[in-house]
Amino acid sequence: MGIVALARDVALDRPVAIKLFPPDLARQPVLRERFLNEARTAARLSHPNIVPIHAVEEHGDLVFFVMAYIEGQTLTQRIASRGPLPVREAVQALRQIAWALAHAHSQGVVHRDIKPDNIMLEHGTDRVLVTDFGIALAGRASDRDDPDRVIGTPEFMSPEQVRGGEVDGRSDLYSFGLVAFHALSGRYPYPSGTPAEAMAHHLSTPPSRLQTVAPGVPAKLGDVIDRCLVKALDDRVESAADLAERLGAALEERRHAPVPVRHFVEELKRRGTRSPFWVYVMLGVWLTPMMASVLVYPSSSVLLGSVAPLLLVGGVASLSLGLLLPRVRRVLRAGYGRDDVVQALLQDIEARQEELAYLYGERYREDAARLRRLAYGGFAVALALSTGVATMVLPYSATLIGGSIAAGAVGAIAGVRAIKRSDKKARQRWRLWKGTIGEWLFRIAGVGIKRVALPSTALTARPTEVALGAAVLGLYDALSPEAQRALPDLQQVVAGLEDDAHRMRRLVDDCTAVLTAIETASGDTAARPPGADARAAHVCGLRDRAKERMQQAVAALETLRVDLLRLSAGTAEIGSVTTRLGSARQVAADIARLLDAQEEVDRLLAP
Repeated sequence: MGIVALARDVALDRPVAIKLFPPDLARQPVLRERFLNEARTAARLSHPNIVPIHAVEEHGDLVFFVMAYIEGQTLTQRIASRGPLPVREAVQALRQIAWALAHAHSQGVVHRDIKPDNIMLEHGTDRVLVTDFGIALAGRASDRDDPDRVIGTPEFMSPEQVRGGEVDGRSDLYSFGLVAFHALSGRYPYPSGTPAEAMAHHLSTPPSRLQTVAPGVPAKLGDVIDRCLVKALDDRVESAADLAERLGAALEERRHAPVPVRHFVEELKRRGTRSPFWVYVMLGVWLTPMMASVLVYPSSSVLLGSVAPLLLVGGVASLSLGLLLPRVRRVLRAGYGRDDVVQALLQDIEARQEELAYLYGERYREDAARLRRLAYGGFAVALALSTGVATMVLPYSATLIGGSIAAGAVGAIAGVRAIKRSDKKARQRWRLWKGTIGEWLFRIAGVGIKRVALPSTALTARPTEVALGAAVLGLYDALSPEAQRALPDLQQVVAGLEDDAHRMRRLVDDCTAVLTAIETASGDTAARPPGADARAAHVCGLRDRAKERMQQAVAALETLRVDLLRLSAGTAEIGSVTTRLGSARQVAADIARLLDAQEEVDRLLAP
């Protein structure tokens, strides 16, 4: 549809992008009008996440429009160069796209060509912009194109576009779902093929569920994206505004892990924060000559002397894992499981990536790779020089010995700098607990624990109770030491209430899922199987009680916050706070009894 050039607006001294329609096409009235329609349509839309149009010009066969220049890259380029977006970054980007679509739809404009190539990521900011309204549909259904023509990009078309039928904003949401799937997983939900095969998939092939190809994506976020890909127009997400709200909720849900899980992850990080410098020194100074000795003097005693320290390191590592079992049991007793820990570790990876991008720039991975190569090269040179001197291939001299030490030192420094620019440790922790070792540690630690860990594929703690809990603990920290000693278990009670509210939310969600499954399986009310109504009524009552207990836990946190405020202001006594703590313990006990019903809900959810 056009050629885009970078230019400068001389009058306003700013860079702009000029989209020029090829002159041979500009002579065709229908195509010329379509090109100008893009400019007119986009010019109607004034939104921070839509590329603005500055001017539209026609001079004979020269037809063009001027738009803002966005210094950045397309979503296609971003995924091709760095792979799928981290969940937090992806949700932030997708939410901005949804805002842009919500504005366009409110103006009666349907984009009809939402795809990664039409999504711009601006450098230096977190802004995402939608561009290229070249085939946008403005106005009522009667204004649409010839129904015999199929308009759009085959890989990102909605089923109704493929059929040449009427479209509305929900058609853009289907394309949005495809873009989101690609952004989070790096692939598409359908098998690749020709354009005709791609269009056929939109009509009849069930899409892959996002979590099956991107297990690190939270279940609720995956459900939102999957619902965008429903083929029936009426069953998709209702609107772009609703979609943006759901994405915002998903972003908030991932912001806080439950206290027991968060504490466990922090303990894992503290155990792994020791500087790796001594490891590289050992490689450069001890292990390198030892390996040279094995090559030169391959006797059993030398070999044993080399292997024994490695076996010792392996034994220490195994013991270190064994010492984690009591901490794992504490997580299990709190009602959480391995999935919760894995999700929290994945969040830690994302947070680490954001920090690295801030500290070292977007190319921190390339810098780390170069430093690792330098480290390996330094150790290789040190090994070669040490081996040469040990085998007398090279003459013994202070220069060669110094060169070996210098090469090892360069390797050590480069290795340390590479570690600082890497999320490798965070990924190793994630792989460990996601893999077989993590599974067995949780199995062993779970022996003798009666309550089964609550099922979870996503962390669903909401900011309300987390914010209240943080406020209470902040006020507690500001109290005098005497007041703190008078409230010895306040911190534990607050952590328990926060977790209780979190678990009640889970129970509510699980009950809702059971009710949905019962409704779906039952079909027509008159044809329901025996016992379906009674089971639904039981689960509905359980859900109502869980909602009530969740509200009580949040209310107890708020009451403690107010009491501590009054205590800090000198208008309340310690005794009143102690009384509130007793009430909070009772709420926790009621919730503990209600959680006994979780196993029953699990059985109903089981396939």
